[in-house]
Amino acid sequence: MKHAYEDRIAGILLGLDQLRAADLRTTVVSLGDREVIGYQCNIHGAAVHRYEHASPADSEMLAAFESRLGVELPADYFQWITRVGDGGAGPMLGLLPLAQEAEDAAIDYAADFPFTADRPCAPAAEDSEIQWSENIGRIHRGATFLANEGCGMYNLLILRGPAAGQVWWHSYEHAAALPVLHPDTHKPLTFLDWYELWLTRALDPDHDQIGSFAKFTDQV
Repeated sequence: MKHAYEDRIAGILLGLDQLRAADLRTTVVSLGDREVIGYQCNIHGAAVHRYEHASPADSEMLAAFESRLGVELPADYFQWITRVGDGGAGPMLGLLPLAQEAEDAAIDYAADFPFTADRPCAPAAEDSEIQWSENIGRIHRGATFLANEGCGMYNLLILRGPAAGQVWWHSYEHAAALPVLHPDTHKPLTFLDWYELWLTRALDPDHDQIGSFAKFTDQV
């Protein structure tokens, strides 16, 4: 029986193969006593993941995580990490494995992510350590780090709460979290929406590639 996202995932993988063929170049780098293979890419972050997928997620690990989470993972994301790979090729510096935390974060997976598209988490005041700590404590609930953009900026996949299933842009430095919105519909993006938007822009010579999803939020 075909799963609900099979055609979309197949389309993404086809496009990813096309992007890899057009973008990934190898070169021999001399280190004096030895030579190694170097990678050159024009797409932001591609030299990190080199268009390679990690192994699919282990079913026992997923069952244990969902038990800890208290809800099922978003369906499109679940299908991706079980059928394609739990990490690797993808937007920004590549997909992070499920529950791989960044910035020494301590995510409370059993709590709801409290923000919504109508009420996001605006950046903390620059001189307020208290507000920064309060914001970070609330942002790091019911979500997983999805991708690292670099410079302390991340994409989160919300797992619990009213925004579950949506991708949010997160600045750790500024303690902010904002929903990533589709440029045409202005609706929050799901995991596959987010991946497709990045891939479409990367393949389209008439558009600039996406270096940060901050540009797809209303408040940055």
